[in-house]
Amino acid sequence: MPLYFYRPAKTPCRLCGQGFERWEKAGDPRLTECEKCGQAVSAQLPVSVHTPKQTRKPSVSEAKNAGFTVLKRISSGEYEKQ
Repeated sequence: MPLYFYRPAKTPCRLCGQGFERWEKAGDPRLTECEKCGQAVSAQLPVSVHTPKQTRKPSVSEAKNAGFTVLKRISSGEYEKQ
């Protein structure tokens, strides 16, 4: 389900501020009025989010330095700390 950002016609609004986000199914009709204040709203384009790619698996020492507990599988359903 995509996330849509709606901006009120007159900003800032007392109830919805500069705008609000709403999860909607792809086939749902877009809002024309704010559900809180009834003011006309317009849908804004979604903001792109940068997610860096992980190019390699972190090493055991890097994971430990980051504060994670590293476990090693020794048999079916059994793990031990490294």
